[in-house]
Amino acid sequence: MRYALVFLLLTALVPITLKAQDLEVHANLNSGVYSFHGSGTTAVSRINGTTYTNNPYGTKGGLSYGLSLDVKKITRGKFIYGVDLGYEMLRSKVKLDYNDVIGDIASNFAGRTYLNTSFINIFPFLGGRLNGGAQPFDLVAGMDIGHVLRAREDGDAKSTDNAQFHIETSTDRKSLNTDIRPRIQLSTSFDRIGGYIGYSYGLKSYKGGMIGGSTEAYSRMLRFGLSYRLK
Repeated sequence: MRYALVFLLLTALVPITLKAQDLEVHANLNSGVYSFHGSGTTAVSRINGTTYTNNPYGTKGGLSYGLSLDVKKITRGKFIYGVDLGYEMLRSKVKLDYNDVIGDIASNFAGRTYLNTSFINIFPFLGGRLNGGAQPFDLVAGMDIGHVLRAREDGDAKSTDNAQFHIETSTDRKSLNTDIRPRIQLSTSFDRIGGYIGYSYGLKSYKGGMIGGSTEAYSRMLRFGLSYRLK
């Protein structure tokens, strides 16, 4: 609820500050590749029985998406500061490749598990405008503060031999309330249409509260998107 109030406050402030010539407001649509790294992650895993993936924190990227609104101010010295607020669905992937016995029948299984995590994300940032004119380039850095709304694994494995088994999982995997990710981003625009690319690196392990085994599983995100300048 508090994030909705922040969003409403941000959008309410826009009309008040529209008179400032050095203020810009953008609506953004983004995508990207989200995955995990660390000693507690894996590229290949298995489904235990028929209930959950043994390790869903995959080093393989899943296609993600998001929507956001940003407000940034550019000073006379081309210094930039601002904030971006939005919603993101970030998806990582792990390959499934294993042998299991169902009943009395041994079978080889193959498939994939996605870990789908939805966030309300706040990105305060600082940086600079590298050049002015008709096509400016902005380089900024800041911190993603991602409040986790929901995290769930969706696994799908099928037998690859004569025994035609099909196993699906849908399991709650929320282990963090907030992820903190330093982020660097480069953007450009021409008239009202622009684009950007950025990289985020998580500081909090998603397996930090677990007992036994390797507990390092940090998020990472290569983000790219399109923007439309409202002001």
